[in-house]
Amino acid sequence: MTSKGHRRASLKQLKQRLMGPAENALIATSQQHLGYMKVGEVLHLQGPYIPIENFISAVRRLQLRHPFLRSRLESNPAKPGTYLLQEDHSLDLNVIELLRNRSDHANFWREQWKIREKEPAVVGQGLAEFWLLQDPNDDNDDNSPREIVVICEHSICDGLSLSTVAHELLLSLSEDNTNMFETSLNWPITMEAAVRRTFTKWNRVRKYGKFIPTALYWRATSCRRTVRIPLTPAHDSTSEMAKNCQTEAFYGRLNKEATNNLLEKCRSEGVTMTSAIGSAVLCAISKLVNTKKEHVDELVLALTADTRQRCNPQIPNHDLSFHASATMAFTMPKREIPTTSEGMWKLAMTFGTHLKNSLDAGHIHVLAMMLGRLYQKNIHQPNYAEVPTCIISNWGRLPFQEQYGQWQLIDTTPFLNLILTVMPYIFVQTVNGNLTIGIMGSVPTMSSNVLEDLCNGTIRNLFLMIEEISTLRF
Repeated sequence: MTSKGHRRASLKQLKQRLMGPAENALIATSQQHLGYMKVGEVLHLQGPYIPIENFISAVRRLQLRHPFLRSRLESNPAKPGTYLLQEDHSLDLNVIELLRNRSDHANFWREQWKIREKEPAVVGQGLAEFWLLQDPNDDNDDNSPREIVVICEHSICDGLSLSTVAHELLLSLSEDNTNMFETSLNWPITMEAAVRRTFTKWNRVRKYGKFIPTALYWRATSCRRTVRIPLTPAHDSTSEMAKNCQTEAFYGRLNKEATNNLLEKCRSEGVTMTSAIGSAVLCAISKLVNTKKEHVDELVLALTADTRQRCNPQIPNHDLSFHASATMAFTMPKREIPTTSEGMWKLAMTFGTHLKNSLDAGHIHVLAMMLGRLYQKNIHQPNYAEVPTCIISNWGRLPFQEQYGQWQLIDTTPFLNLILTVMPYIFVQTVNGNLTIGIMGSVPTMSSNVLEDLCNGTIRNLFLMIEEISTLRF
């Protein structure tokens, strides 16, 4: 199924693609709550002026490669309340040029995101958009800042696939490796279908049988003791939150040297980067939460988990699609949170052991099959009594390059519509050897000061863990 001829035949035969349970729930959530969970990435470039016509052509090449990018969202006539994607080669995605002053290049995208954040998924339209930001007076300057913003509904992407498509957009723009745009990829498989074909029905039943008692025990013993950051009364009403909140984001970064030092320290300690970052986050947020009963208060850290590499056959990162599940949440009594570098590494080991046990037990696959129902349950009124203290989504080492033709990629910045979130959402990614951590949440339900303190505290802890606290800069 990899020959060009077969792929072209598949494209002609498959004109529609039904959305899976999680995808349907995410679309419904976006429609009902002003674009909630929409995902984006900012590409910060340095180089010559980008004519809008060239940018549009680059996007169109992407549409030829990815079925989701040339398809319209449609209601499923066979099953009310569900959706399908209808292929349409004439579809014009929202591709716009936003003119700004050069002096505003660092934050102009944030201002535009606040204006456009609450645009929901619309039946009959595409589910992705692309922005080009630059100063029109820099048209003769070959070394000026430019920004490209890629935004997708979460129903058709996860962090890995969105970033891979953003990387391909830069390849298309620079006209490098254009052979990849000559043929179309096949329609991506849903996360649930990928899990079903990985395991026999009996094995899936066994995994469910082992998971349910574990989940029920965790819920009975942990939820009532979970401590969280202080919130304003605005979180009492979902409709009011969606209307009154904006997503606020703060970013901390480790340069290549510090990132490499952290990686080497992780190897020497026998833990993963995710475990080390989780430890740093827990230690930072422990200083910010509300506490009433010190002896029973627990921090609860949830972690999203990519199912792509844990399915058989594996799902390639270039398939623009949603394959983000989760592990069993990790709990730690607040009184046991360490304050020293040595203690943080011990916590990282404990957290890492928990993650390995959860992955080995197949929790990621069970939750992948359940997420659609869980999302659907929370569309109208999320159960805030069951949310964790915070959640981490590690996008991992992304496929970007430092140079794309005439343009240098300076940095990338992830963002998300989180207007209904009542816990800090932590994004982690590594691009060209540089680690970025983004702390996001809904403001004013959450305090901007608390989110910023969590970001600074996490970065401070990472430097402490690699014993470079003297080099820390904010």
